[in-house]
Amino acid sequence: MAESLSKPTLPTFSWIGYLKDDDREQLSSYGEFFPGHPGNIIIREGEIQTHVFVVVSGKLEVCATQEDGSKTVLAHVVPGETLGEISLFNPGPATATVTALEFTQLWRIADTDLITFMEENPGAGNILLRTLATILAQRLRQVDPKAFGLSTYAVVDSPDLEKEAEAPPKAPTSVKKKEEKAKKGKSDTQAIADPDALEPL
Repeated sequence: MAESLSKPTLPTFSWIGYLKDDDREQLSSYGEFFPGHPGNIIIREGEIQTHVFVVVSGKLEVCATQEDGSKTVLAHVVPGETLGEISLFNPGPATATVTALEFTQLWRIADTDLITFMEENPGAGNILLRTLATILAQRLRQVDPKAFGLSTYAVVDSPDLEKEAEAPPKAPTSVKKKEEKAKKGKSDTQAIADPDALEPL
């Protein structure tokens, strides 16, 4: 077990697999490898989520609390899959708990460190943004509207959006025509110059 962790390297699958070898090696130094033992909580529901995780080996379980207090298993995460990528664009509290089901090797990187890597390596950063956007699009297709609108992988809460102001009720057609006619008449009157205000030729 210890031997497998002696020289950890980022996998060549998932969104990291699209990077060149030297870019992937450099990205590795921005994050850290760590082990998850059975029962270890990797992400806890309700806590602010500010990291992106990649599962190198092992298996995780994603579980959410329902309104009645019961637990619902949303998904199982296996090697090559990613957790928390939405926090990169919208940090917030996790809406699910992620627990290791067996010995799991993970790599994690703080959102700020990943953004720094992208800024310092624009070529690799462009690749990462495109692949992460693809992953998020796939997550949206897996959303179950009956399960809080959660995606299957540790989504974070989105801020409440202000409701748009309701449009005022439309005036009856007859009233609207009268208003338009009155407005037009007023406009025409204003267009005629006052003779007393004209300067002599």
